Amino acid sequence: MLKLTPTAIYELVITVILACWFLATILCQFKETRVSWFIRYKIDLFNLIPLWTFFAPHPGKRDYHLLFRDKISDDSYTEWHEMDITEERTFWSWLWNPEKRDKKILSDVVQSLVSSIPSYREKTGNLNLLMFSTPYIIVLHAVSHYKRRTENCHRQFMLAESAGYQKETTPSLILLSVFHQI
Repeated sequence: MLKLTPTAIYELVITVILACWFLATILCQFKETRVSWFIRYKIDLFNLIPLWTFFAPHPGKRDYHLLFRDKISDDSYTEWHEMDITEERTFWSWLWNPEKRDKKILSDVVQSLVSSIPSYREKTGNLNLLMFSTPYIIVLHAVSHYKRRTENCHRQFMLAESAGYQKETTPSLILLSVFHQI
């Protein structure tokens, strides 16, 4: 016969609590069901049940492209050049990747700029005030310092989006800036 010592009771209680927590975690990882809703909003008062989603609750389905061109004269422009927002991973990226933070910052700022465009359109009806926003200024700074040809030129940038892995869709224009002197 099993002797119930205080240590055995303690271990049994902890095992039952951890097993229930594990089961509740598994049940709450799936789409909103009655069970997961009940556990998450009625039982889990202290938000102890984790929600593990890969790549975020709403993973990105679009790729953003940052392009720029220079104004040579009043009626002459260079071709559009794409500025890399992301980088190709190499075998050594896990060990040495000095550009990782710069690319991540630029990628996050571009996403912030894209997400702020609808609010500027609703408030003002146009995007003139967007030029004074922090994301716009950071993108303009990055674009103006990228492969400068001459000291006194004007540069314009464009944000476009494509449908990720679906290569048959053409990128659509999100934002076209005015020419800025750099």
